[in-house]
Amino acid sequence: MEQPSLKAGILIIGNEVLDGIVLDTNANWMEQRFVELGVEVRRVVSVRDELEEIGSGLDFLTDHCDVVVTSGGLGPTHDDMTLKAIASHLGLELEENPEALAIVERQYRLLHERGIISNGDLTESRRKMAHIPKGSVPLDNRVGGAPGVMLRVGKSTIFCLPGVPAELKDIWKSSVEPWLKNHVVGRYYQEIVEFEVIDESTFSPYIDEVMTEFPGIWIKSLPKRYGSTRVMRVWVSCRSDDEEEVKQKVKDAIKNLQSVSHARIRDVKT
Repeated sequence: MEQPSLKAGILIIGNEVLDGIVLDTNANWMEQRFVELGVEVRRVVSVRDELEEIGSGLDFLTDHCDVVVTSGGLGPTHDDMTLKAIASHLGLELEENPEALAIVERQYRLLHERGIISNGDLTESRRKMAHIPKGSVPLDNRVGGAPGVMLRVGKSTIFCLPGVPAELKDIWKSSVEPWLKNHVVGRYYQEIVEFEVIDESTFSPYIDEVMTEFPGIWIKSLPKRYGSTRVMRVWVSCRSDDEEEVKQKVKDAIKNLQSVSHARIRDVKT
């Protein structure tokens, strides 16, 4: 039986991403982590460092997602305005949070003690990172200086994470992932296999046939440029309320697809 999955949205914030200066890898990394946990990613949006753009992006995601993760805009500079935008959009005040301030103080002291920065004092630009929307919860950052933030928006839970990949991953693993594990409904399983076929158009009817025979199974071919390979990668996935059932359904669908298409198959690593 297929269960409604937790639905997620990702909001990537930063002019440097949209202007092509920085390649966004955070969204792809988070997408993979969401899938591993059985969370369905519904939307990914990139916006500029502008108050209205961030607010609009947040609305677009919270309308359809149970959990939203933002990346970027938590630092000490003038263009780091994620929390200001969210607070303004939701009619909340920004306030200096004692727990967030303690994180900032600790991190800059440690960075100074390790010889990474020349001054560990709590400057005004550093204090800025401890100002978070009223009612939100700071999330520890043990790699950089800016705390993450968690807050509720209607029926959605929002996690605001730094854009620096190492910092984002640290807060994800310590705060976001445990929360997700406690809220995920049902189970998810996927396999990617290779069939010795060249033409996606001739293979498509077999996919349709197997998906009809196995309700709840999703099959997607992943073709490459004609002539570049003699195999086709096929992604088979399923959601269910039983871990063993979901795995068996995927494996049965793959075997059936091989049978109806008469194509050779081999497992590949995802």
